Amino acid sequence: MPRVRALLDHGPVQITSHKRNEFVMVPQAEFERMSSLSGVDKKNIDEKLRLVMEAVSSCIIIMDNTQRVRRTNKAFLDYFGYRESDVIGRQLGSLAKTATDNYILTCIKQVQESGQEKRFEMASSHREGRFIRFTIRPWPGGVAVFADDITEQTRATEHVMQELARDQASKHVGGVGSGVIDANGVIRNASLGLGVLLGVRRRLLIGASIYRVLSPDCRNQVERCLQSRGLETETIDIEYLASGSEFSAARMVCSPFAIGQLQDCVAFIIQDCARCGETTPGPEIG
Repeated sequence: MPRVRALLDHGPVQITSHKRNEFVMVPQAEFERMSSLSGVDKKNIDEKLRLVMEAVSSCIIIMDNTQRVRRTNKAFLDYFGYRESDVIGRQLGSLAKTATDNYILTCIKQVQESGQEKRFEMASSHREGRFIRFTIRPWPGGVAVFADDITEQTRATEHVMQELARDQASKHVGGVGSGVIDANGVIRNASLGLGVLLGVRRRLLIGASIYRVLSPDCRNQVERCLQSRGLETETIDIEYLASGSEFSAARMVCSPFAIGQLQDCVAFIIQDCARCGETTPGPEIG
């Protein structure tokens, strides 16, 4: 050891194992300097951290090893209606109000004990109908909790799943197809059922004109419906190119809407009369 200490007088000592430098030894004084961040602009680093925390939408809580809150951000304070003085220096357990809050405290203890990050999602017990993703991570001298409201993402996923399930169901009904067209008759969305009805792969329908699959005699009716800019659902008797081979009588129900980039669009359903047991189109459905 005296020989090793002598080597440390000249700087860090690398420890080699199997021809690889895996460890480094430094003098005690150098280790203490590095641990204390001496010579580092701690105030500048602190301000940068605060700026980042205030800019993000995630709720952030940083605690020490006793679960005493050392730092939080505006998103957290706004979500719960706290002031910074209400939170800083307090035990997180003293702020717990619900069973969900107590479960989060249990997870924090698990992260402290294991040193392993923990992620989970659960419904908010403070805002009805909201869904939160939690990330709890070890932090120097404590633990940090990050919480993100993912309600809209969850709803979007649910909406897509519902659409896919409905789409798959319509495919098996037979004689029914649906989609969305814009005011120019361009198909923006098409169901699996519509592809089966027309005998065309669904991806080839996107961006194509609806008029290409309608008989010339009924195109004016559909065009009038698209240009009316109304809000009422309308039913039209049409003939469409069934399976890409011959025209077949059908009922087309159009429901206009306007949202986002798809302004002045129409959601439609085409129902083949023959496949649904009708030889001619039935009465209009209002």
